[in-house]
Amino acid sequence: MADDAAGGVRRVVFRELSERARRVAGYMRSELGVGRGDVVAMLSWGRVEVLEVLFACSRIGAVFAPLNVRLAAPELTDLAGDVQPKALFFEGEHARKAKAVAESLGVRELVHIGEGGFGPSVSYLEAVDLGGDDSPELVGLEDPVMLLQTGGTTGRPKWGVVTHRMVFWNALNTLRDLTMPGDATITAVPLFHIGGYTYTLPLLLYGGVNFIMHRWSVDRFIELVERERPTFLFLVPAQLKMLVESPRFWEADFTSVRWITSGGAALTPELIRAVMKKGVVQKQGFGMTEMGPGVFALDPWDAERKMGSIGKPNLLVEARVVKDGEVEASPGEEGELLLRGPSLFGGYWRMPEETERALRGGWLHTGDVVKRDDEGYFYVVGRRKHVIRSGSESIYPEEVERVLLAHPKVEEAVVIGVPDPKWGEVPKALVVLRRGEKLTKEELAEFCEGKIARYKIPKYLQVLDEIPKSPLGKVSRAALAKLYGKPEDSY
Repeated sequence: MADDAAGGVRRVVFRELSERARRVAGYMRSELGVGRGDVVAMLSWGRVEVLEVLFACSRIGAVFAPLNVRLAAPELTDLAGDVQPKALFFEGEHARKAKAVAESLGVRELVHIGEGGFGPSVSYLEAVDLGGDDSPELVGLEDPVMLLQTGGTTGRPKWGVVTHRMVFWNALNTLRDLTMPGDATITAVPLFHIGGYTYTLPLLLYGGVNFIMHRWSVDRFIELVERERPTFLFLVPAQLKMLVESPRFWEADFTSVRWITSGGAALTPELIRAVMKKGVVQKQGFGMTEMGPGVFALDPWDAERKMGSIGKPNLLVEARVVKDGEVEASPGEEGELLLRGPSLFGGYWRMPEETERALRGGWLHTGDVVKRDDEGYFYVVGRRKHVIRSGSESIYPEEVERVLLAHPKVEEAVVIGVPDPKWGEVPKALVVLRRGEKLTKEELAEFCEGKIARYKIPKYLQVLDEIPKSPLGKVSRAALAKLYGKPEDSY
């Protein structure tokens, strides 16, 4: 395993990774008072220490909760408040946000990675040095090992419970057809998203090589591919588009790469063909926090013949397409995707009603609209209700709307997704202003700065006299998208 978090390249062998995780586990238990069921939060883009802390948590029955470093401090505090972490590990570059979270929630057990600690925080290296025998805790398959942020109908992110069972079976699903001795990958997706674990954990189980990028850069990625010689990769469509648009890509040596898997948003045929023109197989995958990253897979030999398909369910995944409630859809018909299998998540953290709603009848009701062809290949037709997919991020309109409605000039606000050539979708604000007021996109962006992550700030603004509603007074986002779904400003 390797990373570039400290500027240069750092390589870690499995024995060292295991020993450091053991010592960190001992430190958390003896010095931080972390025990079974306690939540340990992490604020990092991605580096070897993230996995060390994850494995340390698994040894003592604690629960690992990586936080999205792109979020503003108030958002992080709100999100972390839902899980009440016992301890917080953070990279020095995120010390300001870590301090805000710790002070707001009263988190006293703090460990900083690299330079930049504050007050009571302890150096990670000191934690490794002081850590002793962790006396591993016996855990069950249904015990939680990790919490990952996911979406829902409430308009705010929730925490999905990743159990030991889910991690194990997802790894087997991913490894079944994908790996050979000597396989390697580069993790270019942040480790606070489910996509960051697509190949990371399965390769560790198999004994493969994994290079964790600390932060995405297309030039750096190309450099790493040529030097590290990965055999397969996972990228979100936005990253893939940056790759094919880089002149360096067409000159670079990608001969070691057997294929690139992409997920998180739809791939256009043009993008798939561009990658294949380079001589690399490009295939679509499909996963989610509630079921893991390895839910559907398109075999490399079908990548061109079934272009646009997410493939078939993996061996340990059952999938149904239903319409009008629970009626099975015929091939070619659209319907909601239902899933079940041993890689199913453990529910939403301390949200029994949301969990029951999602797992009705023992099936995960995904909210995704799909169709299946005569050969059993699946195609995603639509996205989950309301959610805007921007690159690898999910933007929840209600979350942005709450900030917009706090603006003194705004009377009403609705946020929709509009097409973007780079990110797939970006948010657009539809607002009704208070009488006599005027507002520009720049003013609105300045107001949002620091309250929500920058990628959530509306990229377009349209001022309306009124927002159309149904006879019951409800807003139809689908109808608004048809009326105002162009990437343009109007005010």
